[in-house]
Amino acid sequence: MILTYQYKLNPTDSQALTLETWGELLRRHWNYALGQRLDWLNRTRCPIDRCSIVSEPVGEVPDEVDYYTQASELRATKEQFPEYKDIYADCQQQNLMRLDKAWKRW
Repeated sequence: MILTYQYKLNPTDSQALTLETWGELLRRHWNYALGQRLDWLNRTRCPIDRCSIVSEPVGEVPDEVDYYTQASELRATKEQFPEYKDIYADCQQQNLMRLDKAWKRW
């Protein structure tokens, strides 16, 4: 038998604002990281017997994007967007880990 527990959060107004802000920033980060992966996929997809105008890469083809390459860019993200400095690094890393897990299952 597995026991599960459920807890109810009663955050203060400032804590609720922080949770909403972090949720929005992590959502944006997830979508940006997913966009990087989809861009890599679309730029490297080409039929073997012919080249298509639609899926032919323009410019330099980027290296494959995975969790480690995206996690290494977290420091640059915090420098470029100061609002990400308030979010713990573990939260951002877990966000990327969940994306990587979903990507691999897809």
